[in-house]
Amino acid sequence: MSEIRRRVEHLLKTEGIGGLVAGAGRFLRQKGRAAFLAERYHVFEFETECNDTDMCRPGIEGLEVVVFEHQEEVERLIAEGGYEVPVFHPSFRSVWLQRGGVAFLAFVDRQPAHIAWVALSPEARGCCDGLNYRVDFDRGEACWGGSYTWPRFRNRGIYRYMCGFRLKYMQKHGFSRCRDAVRVGNIASLRGQLRWTPMLCATGWFVRLPKWSRWIERPATCGYPSPAVSSDSN
Repeated sequence: MSEIRRRVEHLLKTEGIGGLVAGAGRFLRQKGRAAFLAERYHVFEFETECNDTDMCRPGIEGLEVVVFEHQEEVERLIAEGGYEVPVFHPSFRSVWLQRGGVAFLAFVDRQPAHIAWVALSPEARGCCDGLNYRVDFDRGEACWGGSYTWPRFRNRGIYRYMCGFRLKYMQKHGFSRCRDAVRVGNIASLRGQLRWTPMLCATGWFVRLPKWSRWIERPATCGYPSPAVSSDSN
C-alpha cells in the first residue's frame, strides 16, 4: 500500500489531479487486461546506424537525457538532489535494471519528461513489453519498448528524438539491429518511429486468458509502415 501511496503522491506532484485521474484509469484498464486480452501487433526492425545530425533533437530548453544501466546510478542521482527521478512511476521498475535492462530518461529542467527502455539480452527483454517476438541477441539484435511521455511534454518530438538516442546507444554497444512490436492502431508510436525507417518483418497476436497466454507470430513481407502515419507529433 505504501508504494501505491507514493505513486499517487508522485502523480499529483508531477501531473496534477488530471494526471492522477488518468493514472487511475490506466491502473483499472490494466486490471481488466490481466483477465482477458487479445491484441494484434506489427513487428518492426531498425538499423541502429544513424548520424548525430539525424537525431532530431527538439528545441526544448533544459532538455537532457540520463541513461541508467545500474540501480546504483539511480540512487546516486537521487542523492545528488535536484532531479525528480520517477522511481514510483509504473514505467520505471528497478527490477529490470537488475536484470540487465537499460533505462533512458529525458528530463526538462530536471523534471521527468519521457522514459524508455532497451534490452540487450534475453534476461532483460521483459523491460520492453513482455511480448515474445523473435529477437536474435547472439547475432546483433536488440529490442526496445516501455516508453512513456508525461502528458505536458507530448507532441514536442521527444519520443522521436529518444528513438534515435537509443539506436545510437545500441550501435555503440555492438548491436546492428533493433526490433520492437507496435500494437495495431498505436499511431503515436508509429509516427515517432517512422523517422528511423523501420522495416515491417512480422505480424503477431497476443492472447491472454486467466492462467494462460500465447504469442503467435507470422512473417510479413518486409516493407515500410503505411504513409498514412508519416507525420511526426511525438
